[in-house]
Amino acid sequence: RLNGTYVDQFEKAWAERLGARECLATSSGTSALITAVNALEIGPGDEVIVPPYTFVATINAVLLQHALPVFVDSERETFQIDAHKIEAAITQRTRCILPVHLGGASADLDTILSVARKHQIPVLEDACQSHLGEWRGRKVGTWGDLGCFSFQASKNLNSGEGGAIVGNDGRLMEVARSFHNQGRAAPDAGFAWARNGDNRRLTEFQGALLLTQLTRLEEESRTRETNAA
Repeated sequence: RLNGTYVDQFEKAWAERLGARECLATSSGTSALITAVNALEIGPGDEVIVPPYTFVATINAVLLQHALPVFVDSERETFQIDAHKIEAAITQRTRCILPVHLGGASADLDTILSVARKHQIPVLEDACQSHLGEWRGRKVGTWGDLGCFSFQASKNLNSGEGGAIVGNDGRLMEVARSFHNQGRAAPDAGFAWARNGDNRRLTEFQGALLLTQLTRLEEESRTRETNAA
């Protein structure tokens, strides 16, 4: 992605579509989650509250930091994390609440964000399965400190593999950008190194695919909703 514009164009378009300030494209939804937990400085000994009903990547992203996933059970009615059980699972080691918006739906963000503010814990939304999903008229992924999406081939918006992080906190997004580009400093800093990092970049080819897919996402989503109904 370092010598083209397709990924840059997609990042701008996806941020605008969701109503987020910034977007960072990544090589997969898993890469988005790993980049996000690094930006939130989650590490060994930390605890991350997660639902047990999710794709394994949610948990892998926590375990790869040598942190501990703490399961809070699902609601019977919605299959989402039971937001009213989260507070009881919080300890002195809790460093993040990671709700998963499963299957195009949304977790109870009112309760989750209220508990997070009370305990001053960041919220990382796993919206990998919920492109254009909404909570109270606002897109999921834009409520917490960071939100992650997947563009893997089974997703409504896909490029074979791919992912993205969205956020409104410029500092967090800059740390994420640096981490996903081998820990390099500012984009014009050449090979200057700023922090620990990895290569989680999206390719220009995938960026071009996503730009094209994005033009028909709403129409295809309406067709799926009609078929499901």
